[in-house]
Amino acid sequence: MKIAIESNDGVTIKSPFDKTMGYIVCDVEEADIGNTEYIKIGDIEIKISSESAAEIKNKGQSKFSLRDCCTVITRGMDRENRSRLKKKGIDVFVTFNIQAKDALRAYLKERLINRPVFH
Repeated sequence: MKIAIESNDGVTIKSPFDKTMGYIVCDVEEADIGNTEYIKIGDIEIKISSESAAEIKNKGQSKFSLRDCCTVITRGMDRENRSRLKKKGIDVFVTFNIQAKDALRAYLKERLINRPVFH
């Protein structure tokens, strides 16, 4: 699964009062964090509408879409954008952590605790 983290520097989560400059995109399998990439908004086209999510044109590489992510981690998001993402099946995880890695670990820990166990 892919998780997107709002970031302006590729290390920390952006302030809820700042404009989003990019996303840290992480590949996660079970509780293991795999490939992590920072993608700047300058390299992407942002459209959060009923027709398309944020699409990333990463310097000639394959397109990336927030639709490919199961979760967006943020320190704050307005209700309208949160509602649009939820309708697309994308979970929004709000955190008080500043460091992206700490927020990702907190999200994974909460998901592991709250995920039902099947026998």
